[in-house]
Amino acid sequence: MNYKIPLALAICSSLVCAPTFAEPTAEWRAIAFGQSTDLNFSSNVLAGKIGVNDVTIAGKKLTPETIADLSKPITLESRGGKIANSHDGLTFFYTTLPVGKNFTLQATVTVDQFGPENGAKPAAQEGAGLLVRDVIGPARQQPLQEGYEEFPAASNMVMNAIMTQDKKDNFRVKMQAISREGITQPWGNAGAAIVKTSYLEEVDLRKTPTFQLKLERTDNGFISSWAPAGSEQWVSQQIPRADLIAVQDKAFYYVGFFASRNAKITVTDASLTTSEAHTVASAPWQPPALPVVVQIASPAQSGSEKYLLQARANYDGSFSVRENEVVIGNEKPIKAGEMYTLPTRLKQNTTFALTFTPKAGGEAVVQQIKVEKVDPVALTLHVAPQGTAEGSGTAAAPLDIATAIRLLPPGGKIVLQAGDYPYTEIPLTASGLLKQRKTLEAEGKVVIHGLLLDASYWRIKGIEVTEKSLRIQGSHNLIEKVVAWRNDDTGIQISSPEKIGRALWASDNRVVDSESWGNEDAGKINADGFAVKMRVGEGNRLIRCYAHDNIDDGFDLFNKIEDGANGVVVIENSIARNNTSNGFKLGGEGQPVAHQIRNSKAVGNHLDGFTDNFNPGRLLVENNIAADNQRFNFIFRPSPYGDASTQGVFRGNKSVRSAPGRYDDAVIGNIDNTNYFIRQGKSVNSEGKELESAAVEAALK
Repeated sequence: MNYKIPLALAICSSLVCAPTFAEPTAEWRAIAFGQSTDLNFSSNVLAGKIGVNDVTIAGKKLTPETIADLSKPITLESRGGKIANSHDGLTFFYTTLPVGKNFTLQATVTVDQFGPENGAKPAAQEGAGLLVRDVIGPARQQPLQEGYEEFPAASNMVMNAIMTQDKKDNFRVKMQAISREGITQPWGNAGAAIVKTSYLEEVDLRKTPTFQLKLERTDNGFISSWAPAGSEQWVSQQIPRADLIAVQDKAFYYVGFFASRNAKITVTDASLTTSEAHTVASAPWQPPALPVVVQIASPAQSGSEKYLLQARANYDGSFSVRENEVVIGNEKPIKAGEMYTLPTRLKQNTTFALTFTPKAGGEAVVQQIKVEKVDPVALTLHVAPQGTAEGSGTAAAPLDIATAIRLLPPGGKIVLQAGDYPYTEIPLTASGLLKQRKTLEAEGKVVIHGLLLDASYWRIKGIEVTEKSLRIQGSHNLIEKVVAWRNDDTGIQISSPEKIGRALWASDNRVVDSESWGNEDAGKINADGFAVKMRVGEGNRLIRCYAHDNIDDGFDLFNKIEDGANGVVVIENSIARNNTSNGFKLGGEGQPVAHQIRNSKAVGNHLDGFTDNFNPGRLLVENNIAADNQRFNFIFRPSPYGDASTQGVFRGNKSVRSAPGRYDDAVIGNIDNTNYFIRQGKSVNSEGKELESAAVEAALK
């Protein structure tokens, strides 16, 4: 591109007078990229509009190779994509500028259509306007490979945007200046932040569909402006850090017009001018720090005078302890997530004050726990549905479940007598110890109507969970021979609360010999059999688990960009059968995680058997069988951010069908000749050798 353009005029900013140039020779192009822009995206899109993510000038639809200019009205229409906190999917009409240029982009923008047209409510991800970003994603596939969907595309950016007001209707919008910083990877990463500042809200598109919009880059930052059509009464917002668009690509950036998620606009009277930049360098981006979280993992009652005080924090630092105002533990260094332990002896009533001082500085956090010395408690406590807090914990005089959880000493066991129990929580303060795990075990048929395990070092065995999920937020727990059925969300889920920090994410949990079936949420889209997703650390394993007849996936390892990559999950010797979506979903949102799945079987699921779900992270897929899944038996997509060498390793997998299917398998990765995937309707290896009929029949059983 030739950036030697004639001098047009000169403007003087608050800091420097710089020559400004018209940009008559700029090459403008059209592209659609990012999540949900693929040709089969159909959420709340009219049937005749599916796949329409186009830029049109004078009735001609532009391709990514077409070169255009600003001389004629430009129509952008997007029936997919999204404006999300950490990434975008959109239709973009843009030009490329060197980082050494500032710019002013101005146009009249008329909204022709906005939000769903099928009567559905908007998603609050609809938007259109002016945009500058440091990278653009790869153009969407045209024609679309079967089963392929577009990956997330993340950038540092500034928008002058017309956005959905809320999720109530599709005719009210707000004018916003939007900026995103902290993106270091094109697929997105944790630690990024988006800032949305409104300068006009509650605009009724039925009355005011046309706006004047302007976006400027200066030496110090950006100016986003709006004015009514035909007016010079501009309203502006300042955005700092002019170099935020020089992070992923330090040589060039991309500026232009966009539309996203059921939006159509016409751009007229567009102009672009540039000037030499003398950018004021910004301090390196620092993500907003998480608050210090201190978790006490010791109970407020103890039947023994021997008491182990436990706590952990989400930052490196040191703990000190005072007992009834006397120092008993002095400044012991602890790594983030590491359990601090201090053996003590209780008096009748003892108050401990724990002080955690972050290593990186900042204010110390003080937490108190008052511990009551109670009568000695047996290591085995019997519990019954009709048990009471006044019971002795014997089989003849059982406790209620909440009291037993509160009183159980480390290394102890709760025996649940047969019957139905209400929703139950095992709090963090009820945690066991590294060498003294606590146990909750069924004696007969025990049904609990929802169980939240916040604690660590527990063994849960032989129970059934219905109505509300079994949710595990602690670490080092063993879930054994549990059946979860007909819950209003995922049957058995390992995950962590938001904003506690990776060091405190649920880790090193095992779910063994368990079954989850018939789970269905109210929206009929989100209840899995097993899920290890949304903020999980390392070491979580699912072994000999069976998921069937769930409304969503059998096994779901979904990952949000905002959280950062999950830890590696291992699935072994497990089965997913007849789930409404996928059998085994091995990731999400483009975050690379090297999950492992081996010796497992996906049969008759209504979407895909084994799927990467946009995880380009060196997956290990070994000795698995996929049979008669309705779409793909195996689908592992080519990532735009890597190649086959980074996608995964495939060994000993077999894909079979009892009748011809619609799709061959689509697998990208390191694939040796021990795999048999469906190709041209036959199960063959990389050398074209067909799987023997006896092996096919065995796999179908």
